[in-house]
Amino acid sequence: MRPITAAAAALLAAGCVESPDALRNAGEDCGSCHRAGGKAPEHPFTAAGSVFATPDGPPARAGARGVVVALRDAGGREVRLETNSAGNFATERALRFPVAATIEDPATGRRTVGPVGRCTAGSCDLCHAPVPAGGARGRLLSP
Repeated sequence: MRPITAAAAALLAAGCVESPDALRNAGEDCGSCHRAGGKAPEHPFTAAGSVFATPDGPPARAGARGVVVALRDAGGREVRLETNSAGNFATERALRFPVAATIEDPATGRRTVGPVGRCTAGSCDLCHAPVPAGGARGRLLSP
């Protein structure tokens, strides 16, 4: 492990610098590792996925940064998550499924509203994949 400077540590603590770990595996099932018994049980995600700028292409270059994924759970609580530079988003907050999802691009003001009641689990990339499953329309795309 490389040592970091005090300034870099302060930036990380303030949330100004993304963790390199949060920039990987775009488009993959986050929940397979971020769960009890997975490779990253210390960060169990209740919902996570990736938003892309284009419907195809390599995920490493297609992530949409700064997009807001808003999840409204069955109890009416909303969680707003901003995508990082890889297009990834995640939360460990408790959610009651199903959730309704909206993707918003603050830069353009455009938004995409997903169907209510369809998202019954938090591993978004399982259904929102290049070959979609569960009635999804494909990858989650920036509006």
